[in-house]
Order: sequence, then structure tokens, then C-alpha cells
Amino acid sequence: MRQILVLSDNALERQITGEILSTGLPEVTVVRASTEAQALESLKGGHMDLFVSDIPQFNLAKCNLISAVQRMAPETPILVISAGDQEQISRHIWRLGIRDYLMKPCRPAWLVAAANALMRKSEERHQASAQPDRGVRQQYLNRLMEQLRSFQYKKCIQTTREYLDLLYRDGDNGEAIRNEVVDFAAGVADLGAPFGQAVQWKLQGCLEHFRIRYDRQKRKYDTFLTLEKMLDIMFDAMEESKFYEVDGGQKILNYIDRNIRKGISLDEVAEYANMSSCYFSKHFKRMTGQNYIAYVTDGKIELAKQMLLDTDMPVINISYELSYGETNYFSKAFKRKVGVTPTEFREQHRKADARKEQ
Repeated sequence: MRQILVLSDNALERQITGEILSTGLPEVTVVRASTEAQALESLKGGHMDLFVSDIPQFNLAKCNLISAVQRMAPETPILVISAGDQEQISRHIWRLGIRDYLMKPCRPAWLVAAANALMRKSEERHQASAQPDRGVRQQYLNRLMEQLRSFQYKKCIQTTREYLDLLYRDGDNGEAIRNEVVDFAAGVADLGAPFGQAVQWKLQGCLEHFRIRYDRQKRKYDTFLTLEKMLDIMFDAMEESKFYEVDGGQKILNYIDRNIRKGISLDEVAEYANMSSCYFSKHFKRMTGQNYIAYVTDGKIELAKQMLLDTDMPVINISYELSYGETNYFSKAFKRKVGVTPTEFREQHRKADARKEQ
């Protein structure tokens, strides 16, 4: 029998919530806790299928409680019931990594439906973890969720590339790859749920376009561009909303990393940071340990490597794609960093791949 832990410091709320759940979900045992210490002890003492917490108002203590529950019982889904300003609540919920909450007053049927859905999702995730492909996909989606919550665009991109490298490494089963990348893209779209309906429409539009483009699914780099676009939609939403509670340094790095293909200048970034170009240059060096030009060049070279390995795009096109005015300049910059020219880099890796296949 499944168990639900209900925490509320209000005796009447605790009783009513417990009765609604036990009546609406007959095969469930409801365990009630009146204090945070009792709740944590119950979670430590045995498996709970759901933790329901009545939080009248968010404060540091309540956030610390949710974090403690997540550390102690990471597999237990959490449902928060709260009152107050929805925007403020949703911001706290999202930063804590919780996807589901109910606003008071809520109908009993809503509470039962939410509890049932969360327990069902938890069971499905547990079953998926026993299946290698689905389990790995969920691990990468979980990493993306954490990186989104900490507003780290570059890490989101790196995680996406890493997953695609893993998936396309064995390209024999094209249909399996197609199915998997569509499922992964659907998972990325789901990560945008906290940002509202308008963002969801944009993400679903990208997803539906990707679903019907079998030619894009076959090509690793085109798949990456679709996922990158979906991440950009979410970071656009963060930039425009109060979700974007991040220190100035990380916000600046996100701005650079998101615009690195465009050949974004130091003056443009300094203006974004509301600093003079001279002061920003020094500030950036203290922040990253690199000067601005070196940071941007490193980012462009990594993009160039990806395009050289995952596409048949001519070197001249890659140069223009990365906003290099002259192909020779791009080739020299690439060789200084990598040790070989772009053409040599591509040929070396293709020969190595051919030897592996023999």
C-alpha cells in the first residue's frame, strides 16, 4: 500500500487534507506530521510515495525544510499547498526544483488528482530507470533541470552535446535514434513548464516541427540546433522575468555564451553589464581568469570543432557562421588553439573513425 506524508502545523488543515487523500485514494495510507522534525523522522524511517507540505508562506526555514526533504528522500515526489501571491510562490517552487503545487483554496478533487498523478509519475520514473536508454535520458534531463535552475547556460549546452554524443555514437539504428531524440526534446520542452503558457507554446511549436522533420533528427548537429533553440526560449523567459535571480557575473557569461556566434564585441557586453569598456575588461579578467578575446575565441573554436565533426559544412561556411571576416584568419586562430588547421582536424578524425569501423 502506498503511503503519503502530510505536514501542516495547523491541526484542522492537517486533518482535512488527510481525510481528502484517504477518501479519494482508497489504497493509500496517510501519515500526518505536525512539525518539521516529525516529517523528517517519518521520511527517514521508511519509504514515502508522496510528501504533501502545507506552506502558508515561504521563508528561509520553509525553503530549508524542502531542501532537507530532497536530500533525505530524493525519490519522493513533493506537492506543496500554499496561499498568497502566485508569482512569488512559483518562483520559490521553481528554484527549489519542485514542479507541482496547489494554490489555496483548492477543490478536493484537484488535491486527489495531483497526488495520484505525482505518485504515478514517480512509479514511471522508477520503471524507466531500470531500462538503460530511458534511464540515461532521464539522468541527462535531470542535469539540465538543475543547470536551468542555477542559470548556467554554458553547462546546459555542454550537457546537451554530451547526451547527443552518447546517443549518436552508434549510428547503426537510425530509427531508434530518431525516437530517442524526439523523446529527449519532449523532455526538454517539459522543463519549460514553470515559465508560463506563452513559453510552453513556443517550446511545443519547436517540438512539433522537430517531430515531423525526419531529416533533422538524422543529423546530429541539426538536432543540437533544435535543442539549443529550446534552451534559448527558456533563457529568454528568465531574462524577462523575476525567475532570473542570478549574480551579475553569471548573467554576463550567459549573455556572452548565447551570442558567441555573432561575434559579440567587448563594447556590446560592457554596455549590457552597464560598465565602461575599460572597467569591464578588468572585471572580466578578475571574474574568469581570461581576457575577453581569449574567452570568446575559445568558445568559437569549440563550436567550430562541433561543426567540423558533425557536419559536412565547408570550412569557409563555418568561418562565416562564427562571424570570422576572413577564412584565413579563422584557420590561423584554430591552428593556434588546436595545433592543426580545421581541414586537418576534420580529416584526422574521419580517418580515426574509419579505422574503428574496420
